[in-house]
Amino acid sequence: MSTELNRDLAQRAAIFAALSDPARLTIVDHLLNADASPSELRAILSMSSNLLAHHLAVLKNADVVRQTRSEADGRRTYLKLNHSALDSLVRSTEHRARRIVFVCTHN
Repeated sequence: MSTELNRDLAQRAAIFAALSDPARLTIVDHLLNADASPSELRAILSMSSNLLAHHLAVLKNADVVRQTRSEADGRRTYLKLNHSALDSLVRSTEHRARRIVFVCTHN
């Protein structure tokens, strides 16, 4: 296998591993609808801030979630879902047939 293919597989495996926890999957489900602050996620999940920080670190390391500062004053942080990371889980374009032939056998 090529090095690039190994890197792609390792990255996809890391994303699947990050999504394997129910709390992290709940975070991703919520971020599919809108960006959220850590305090909003903490309230939704009803978990301690240090446990939430752990789950967010796993998602950030897998590049599933990105954290940005507020555009208004820069004090608050918001979490945003990296949609391209989720899109990379399904390998659709590389293995498509170039041409499909339809043969009708009933005419």
